[in-house]
Amino acid sequence: MRTYGLVDELPVSGFASAWDLIKILFVLGLIVVLIVVTLRFLAKRNRGWGMNNSLRSLGGFPLGSNKSMQIVEWNNRIYVLGIGNDVTLLESITDPDIVAALLAEHDTMAANSGVALPEWLRKWASRNNPPTDDVPSKDAGGKVSFEQTLENRLRQVSERRQRVEQLLEDSRSGDGTDKP
Repeated sequence: MRTYGLVDELPVSGFASAWDLIKILFVLGLIVVLIVVTLRFLAKRNRGWGMNNSLRSLGGFPLGSNKSMQIVEWNNRIYVLGIGNDVTLLESITDPDIVAALLAEHDTMAANSGVALPEWLRKWASRNNPPTDDVPSKDAGGKVSFEQTLENRLRQVSERRQRVEQLLEDSRSGDGTDKP
């Protein structure tokens, strides 16, 4: 006499189990992609909630124990602050064009800094976008980084200050008002 259990035994072939494994991995990958897309959407949508929208931190760099350099945006201006025992204004960028360019670069870098994709997947995703070389200094991703743009701008301001100081010294020495 033959007894039947709750589960009948089915013949298992190697092809069927491999196909099932591929389907499971595909669905798992699809779920992970949907979670990442949802988190990015929610992060972008909720960026300003619960915060003062006129003041935004763009990043910082630690310089030692309890000391750092912070970059903040306030009223469409960018300020570079030295933070330690006190707060010192190191630089302010008020030119609207430069501020807009820096903020746009920061926003694109923040949007692209989610999950790091493998190199082969980035190449596959950007196969329809031909690279352009209209900007001379680019990083490995093909875009000028926010840090490079800010560093170039700070270098230009420093050079301009040195030139002004040199002109002031030259005018003082020419007038004979230079006091020892």
